[in-house]
Amino acid sequence: MAELQPRAPPAGLGEAKRPEAGEDWCDSGLGSLSEGQLSQIQDGLGPPPEKPPHPPAAAAAVTSDPCPGGRPVTSDPCPGGRPVTSDPGGPRNPDSCERLDSALGDSLGEEEAGWGAAGGQAVGAITQGVEAVRLGEPAPRAGEPPAVGPEDWLHHVLGFVTEDGDTALHLAVIHEHEAFLDSILQYTAGTEYLDLQNDLGQTALHIAVILGASNFVCKLMAAGAGLCMQEKAGHTALHLACREGWRDCAQWLLASLSGHRPGEGNDACAQLDCTNYDGYTPLHVAVLRKDLEVVKLLVGAGADLNKAELSCGRSPLHLAVESQSPEVVECLLRAGADPRARMYVGYTPIYSAVHRPNQKILQLLREFGSEEPDWDSEESLADSSDEEYDDIVINSGHYKN
Repeated sequence: MAELQPRAPPAGLGEAKRPEAGEDWCDSGLGSLSEGQLSQIQDGLGPPPEKPPHPPAAAAAVTSDPCPGGRPVTSDPCPGGRPVTSDPGGPRNPDSCERLDSALGDSLGEEEAGWGAAGGQAVGAITQGVEAVRLGEPAPRAGEPPAVGPEDWLHHVLGFVTEDGDTALHLAVIHEHEAFLDSILQYTAGTEYLDLQNDLGQTALHIAVILGASNFVCKLMAAGAGLCMQEKAGHTALHLACREGWRDCAQWLLASLSGHRPGEGNDACAQLDCTNYDGYTPLHVAVLRKDLEVVKLLVGAGADLNKAELSCGRSPLHLAVESQSPEVVECLLRAGADPRARMYVGYTPIYSAVHRPNQKILQLLREFGSEEPDWDSEESLADSSDEEYDDIVINSGHYKN
């Protein structure tokens, strides 16, 4: 049995490593060099460079690739704390080393750590400055007017008028901006601002009706908008609702009549008898449009069925006959319209019906008690009608003093 030999202690730095029995020589590091070889290398390298006065860096592992410039290149931080790559092309400036970490912690080398107190104070000052920043009202710049307060802003909005005379309330309705309308009405309800008119004489209520925006009509009425305001052609909001055929808008305009009797003097009643500059009431307008639903709505609201228009004295029934609308004629007759009403020249509705083609209208008038025209009296009216315009003859120069 072979006698066990004690293992030799590991060779120290500067001692040549000796191969054990049966072991191949496979170490090419500096540890395998003898003391004589190491001393020769050190003599060739010269004295080590002096380090700056700072704490010693961690021990660096030496590689087997010396730099041609005479400085050993390591894979650990080089003197000064900056990593240097093993580039055989020559010595490199430590400042050119890439930093892979931007933190202010462990990635700092000895030089960065050396500025310690001064750097820490600078970072602390920056941190305090950032913490002192607070969001608030922007400071006015040089030459700029100070910020406008809410009350001043509201004053500017309500005082705004376009070149067409439209106020902010008009614009809110024109653009159908309901939230803006609500904001304005919150401050202007019950004031004259609601009835301001643009260059066309239109109030915001007129525009809301023209657009058919019944929800805007409701809000403007609730805020106190005037119902008898007339635009440039003399139309009230109800006239426009009848002209445009917006039944929903007409319903809202007449909604306040519930519980009131005609003639009480409120705007809701007055709008029924209000005439435009052509002399027509809203009922006249609805009849001329042959809008049976709106006619029924106005009749139910208490419109005057026999009120004559101002140009020729025609009643709504006369207009219905001239429009050749048997449904409207029947509605008016059943509601109580007078079939014997006369125009300024004395013509009754049946006289107009006889000279028109729809025989159903003539039959309806007969059924409701309209008298057949007396042709002799009708002809005498026609003959005497020339005498009614003597003022024309007089004004044309035939008048003698």
